[in-house]
Amino acid sequence: MRQSNKMDYKGDLYYIKEILKGNLNAYSYIVDRHKDHAYNLAYRICGNREDAEEVVQDSFLKAYSSLEGFKMKSTFSTWLFRIVYNTSITLLRQKKRTPVSIDDFPAEYSDFRWISSSEEETEMEYRKTLVNFALQKLNSEDRGLIGLYYFEELNFDEISEVTGLSKSNIKVRLYRARQKMLETIQNAEKNSIIYHEKIS
Repeated sequence: MRQSNKMDYKGDLYYIKEILKGNLNAYSYIVDRHKDHAYNLAYRICGNREDAEEVVQDSFLKAYSSLEGFKMKSTFSTWLFRIVYNTSITLLRQKKRTPVSIDDFPAEYSDFRWISSSEEETEMEYRKTLVNFALQKLNSEDRGLIGLYYFEELNFDEISEVTGLSKSNIKVRLYRARQKMLETIQNAEKNSIIYHEKIS
């Protein structure tokens, strides 16, 4: 697939109009522009690389086949996120994935020492793992909300457009999701005795 130079990117609407005029190669520029964000959202919802890659592939195919229905009233990225969000949740429901258990937390603090001799970097990697673990304890819809708000930095109006939820519902669910993640992290830390020991 052709790799576009993002500095030379002419904008989503330009390439969409080119595609609708019959220039099918223009879609490669759109894919290259948005594939990383699409994958990141799919991965945070699905929790594994295999499912995320399947979702992204299906989502870009769905977007391409539905491109004539894109009204250009919203940004293409928001429209694409809606496809990725719905495709991810549908896939997980079909596979009937169960939430991870608190006993499945993969490591103690000492297991991260090999990453770096720097205490700061070790702490950062441990925290990142804790956050990702807590994220996977949420249901798929709430993982999507966290991903859209905190990682993709969408506002409430855009998230509402992606998910179909009201802004008030989004705010409540984000609050509850944050509280659940905090509780999960605290419980995981209690089970990790070595975390509280100082490296001499």
